[in-house]
Amino acid sequence: MRITQGMIQNSSLNTMYNNMGNLNNLYNQMNTLKKIQRPSDDPIIAGRSLKLRLNVMEATQHASNVDEATSWMEVTEAALKNTTEIIKDIRTRCVQASNGTLTSEDRQKIVSDMKQLYNQLKQEANVTYAGRYVFSGYKTDQPVFLEKETKLEKDLELKADLKLTGDMTLKKELELSADTIVTEDITLPAGTAVTVDPVDSDRVVVNDDGTVTIKASTSNPPEKLGATVTIPAGTELKANTTIPTGTTLPAGEMLPAGVLNPAVHGYTDGQRIEYEIGVNNTLDVNTLGMPEMMNKLLNNIEGMLDKLSDDSLTDEELNQIFTDMIGEMDNRLKETSEMTAELGSKQNRLEYTQSRLEDDKTNFTELLSNTEDVDLEDVYVEFNTQYMIYQSGLQATSKIIMNTLADFLR
Repeated sequence: MRITQGMIQNSSLNTMYNNMGNLNNLYNQMNTLKKIQRPSDDPIIAGRSLKLRLNVMEATQHASNVDEATSWMEVTEAALKNTTEIIKDIRTRCVQASNGTLTSEDRQKIVSDMKQLYNQLKQEANVTYAGRYVFSGYKTDQPVFLEKETKLEKDLELKADLKLTGDMTLKKELELSADTIVTEDITLPAGTAVTVDPVDSDRVVVNDDGTVTIKASTSNPPEKLGATVTIPAGTELKANTTIPTGTTLPAGEMLPAGVLNPAVHGYTDGQRIEYEIGVNNTLDVNTLGMPEMMNKLLNNIEGMLDKLSDDSLTDEELNQIFTDMIGEMDNRLKETSEMTAELGSKQNRLEYTQSRLEDDKTNFTELLSNTEDVDLEDVYVEFNTQYMIYQSGLQATSKIIMNTLADFLR
């Protein structure tokens, strides 16, 4: 085959271009410290790198979720610890009050202390993390206890009995259905024009002083009301009145401050807030049951105070009241202990998860570096080698491509 001068020139130029391309690739690797600059350089490395980057991002996000879940639980733990200590203090006051040597003034002081402790319990139930109420289930924007007089924005069906902590004047009529179970007598002001259907119901009684009483069921299990009772708008419901479960409070009603939030109480069952702490791995961070336990405490304390309002009680009867209260406080302590134990097991799981995620992030980052990062020393040596090849090619080409007569005629 005849080799022409043009063929030699083209072959030399192609070789030089290839050498320059290799130099450029090595130069880019030294500048970026990455093996490839675009996916087409090496699709296998590009695909593996994308997967490892995703693994690092997932581990980082899950570690962040674990940190936030840990903070949430630390706030909850502090609130439960304080709640437990306050209940213990109430129990201690009951033990002191049950001592027969105390005077009535001493007992009144103890009762006053217990009221203050219960107010502090409300503050613990309303504890927040990052502006979210931790014991309110999904409704993290609403407190367990209303901190101020609050207007209902929409109709609300009660999932639990609502005991008023202050007077409440109805803006609209309130209807108790025939299926309602009344657990405590409801006393309405004298002259209240209550509508009863059927009218011969023996559960609605007009008293001698003109007040109207909707009588609670005395059977066990309790019986339904059996009649539809409509309480007219403008009726003033006094403090300690219990509005029964199943009643629908109409929009616009003003709920007194300090009452258990009816939008939370009875609605938190199963409302677990979950954080993703791994691939297809979640953990619920909130502790449920606080509104229900607080309702029991409220009933315990209010019941005790009602009994103590009787001045004719003997020392033996007073001692029995406080002794019964001690038993109730033991039950509440058992409930807080169960909540704390469940929370502690979750915190232990988070600690192990956090340790694993830290290891995963380190391993994935190392694998990613091994996949896409270059060894600068190796690249530098290879660059110098390639540069020497390029220089040798230039010298060889200068010998092969000789000057022609055309070069002298320019």
